[in-house]
Amino acid sequence: MSLELFQPKPDLLYSLDAAARIAGVPRRSILIYCRAGFIRSVFQPPYGVMAFTEEAIYTVRRIEHVRSCHGLDLAMIKTVFELIEEVERLRSELRFLRHH
Repeated sequence: MSLELFQPKPDLLYSLDAAARIAGVPRRSILIYCRAGFIRSVFQPPYGVMAFTEEAIYTVRRIEHVRSCHGLDLAMIKTVFELIEEVERLRSELRFLRHH
């Protein structure tokens, strides 16, 4: 079994309904994750309809996976995601320092 890397296509945008359908969640979940700061709509009402990138949909899937597998609430998931980002930042910094 191989692990596929996620490569979002930057030009694709999805409506709220399409993003919810692709992520396999109700529209309400997308709105809750927006309010909690996990994802952002490219356009903000009242200036336009909500539109989401593939990266936002991927984030929603990650949240749903962590919630279903580990039973964490949104505050804990946010902490976990922040720690993962910090580890990735530190790994990147370490790689840079090893090559210079």
